[in-house]
Amino acid sequence: CAFIAALSAALRASRLPSDYQRGRDLAKRREFIHIIRTEGDPPEKYLIRYTCRGVEGINGSNQPILREQHDVTIYLHAEYPLKQPQLKWVTPIFHPNIHITGAVCIGAWWPAKTLDELLLTLGEMVQYKNYEPRDPMNSKAAAWAIQRKSLFPIDRRELKGQSVADLIVIRDEESDDLGIKLG
Repeated sequence: CAFIAALSAALRASRLPSDYQRGRDLAKRREFIHIIRTEGDPPEKYLIRYTCRGVEGINGSNQPILREQHDVTIYLHAEYPLKQPQLKWVTPIFHPNIHITGAVCIGAWWPAKTLDELLLTLGEMVQYKNYEPRDPMNSKAAAWAIQRKSLFPIDRRELKGQSVADLIVIRDEESDDLGIKLG
């Protein structure tokens, strides 16, 4: 047990700085994801804001009440990344996989999942690009979503933005600068 705890602590210590950098890089690339506040050095607590369309609730006609600002807290606790971070939605949201208390179910977790990937997952939940009504935390939202699939995604804009890797272009030319023929 002591070995696993030490391994977990070492893994967490190496991941926190890289997760922070990856999260910042993602937030810089896209105007829909904002790191509002962090705690710790390196950060282990985050307040993240999404500025994309999502569903705050439904009106008396079962139509969505849209919201453009969504906040969630993320805590990378002592057992992170071996166990899923603690997540809590702090603004109103109506989603099958987010409880009315703010608890979030993101589905399967694996230790290789990074903070920027988690940020994209959560943002896609806001947009209703990512939802699982068959295993709900909010059964009313699940029933509503099943009957209104044609409304989704609520916001079709891409959250990821363009990374440096996306800018790399491999050209299929007849020869390179050295005169070597390429197939």
